[in-house]
Amino acid sequence: MATSKLASDLSSGSSKNEPDTDLEFLHRWTSCLTGESRDLGWVIYRYIWPESVQRVKRLLQTMTKGIVCLAGLQGIGKTSALRALFYDNVHRQNRSAPANPSGHYWNYDYDAIIFKWRRELFKTVPVSPECGSVAFEAICSEKLGRRRYENMSVGLSGGRMGRAEATALSEEAWVEMLSRKSLILIDLPDYSKTDRRLMARDLSQIYWLWNTLISQDSDANLVIAVQKEMLGNHFFFNKMRIVEIEPLSPDQIVRVYLQTFHGPHPFTNEALTALAIMSRGIFRRFLRYVTLTLESWEILPEPRQPIDPALVKQTITIDRLAEDMELELAELFPKQSDLRLQAVRLLMHLEESGPNKQTELAEELGLEGYAMSRLLAKLELHRYIARRREGTDKFVSLLNTSA
Repeated sequence: MATSKLASDLSSGSSKNEPDTDLEFLHRWTSCLTGESRDLGWVIYRYIWPESVQRVKRLLQTMTKGIVCLAGLQGIGKTSALRALFYDNVHRQNRSAPANPSGHYWNYDYDAIIFKWRRELFKTVPVSPECGSVAFEAICSEKLGRRRYENMSVGLSGGRMGRAEATALSEEAWVEMLSRKSLILIDLPDYSKTDRRLMARDLSQIYWLWNTLISQDSDANLVIAVQKEMLGNHFFFNKMRIVEIEPLSPDQIVRVYLQTFHGPHPFTNEALTALAIMSRGIFRRFLRYVTLTLESWEILPEPRQPIDPALVKQTITIDRLAEDMELELAELFPKQSDLRLQAVRLLMHLEESGPNKQTELAEELGLEGYAMSRLLAKLELHRYIARRREGTDKFVSLLNTSA
């Protein structure tokens, strides 16, 4: 992101999210499925801070040389959480700075840095202020001189300096730049569960980086975002404070929509709540479900009534929900697709109806008592549900989300 673009986004961030009932705008809004695709206005004015991320924010204000692992399911908002932490740090850093002409307290000598981790990290030149491009260029000019820095940039893509020398100089500049920061936020890519070796290699490189920074007397804190599904036995995890991002509540998700569009149109409030419940607190899923339901509604003949829960349930089927929860439920039921489907039906039933007797749930889902007990035992072990006894009855309730 160019410097002028960043300043422009900050000065106009509030206007970028002004409500608009135009369906074209709604489609554009729901197409921003990732944190990387959203502008600053989204992060600054629309981000909802889960308690876990707020806890990290408070922790970073007193911690030094620490490592925090922000773990979460795919689509739960790990990148957005990192960006929110970054801009919170920038805001606190610039509170005492003179305001620029747009009225924002802003400069580019950030005390924090955020970037997407990649294997060729030290063979790249940062290209955005968030990623330290200004600081990187200043350090290179200071240590290498302008001409040598320009030759290094060419050398990284294959040029007259030579790739090996250019990479060594880039690594030196990266480490020097990072050692001057107090907060380093690293967004790990999504990995395949079938091959953990790539993640293990990346974690080993970050571990080397952390040790290098400590050896240079850096007080920097590291925050690393990683898929919850990939948490495992890598030795580096034992050196981190693991914080799991909890799903948003249906109320929180609906509030984002209502604040953005100043009302539920073209949905009813009940339909939006149904979509939020179906998303299981994963905002990316909510956006996808809004898009799918909107497309079903748009092909209906005129005049169209507002989208209601019936159309939502007709569009977002149990099979679709099971498919979206496949990754997280595969860990519970690796070879039992039928149980994954039953688990989705059970969770959705509890979302809609609240705590229920175990016997009534078995009857509602058409399961034998022993099959229901086994299903609930798995879900309870992985903290999806909780069970309590009242007299002779067992009651089942959700743990992950709340209305």
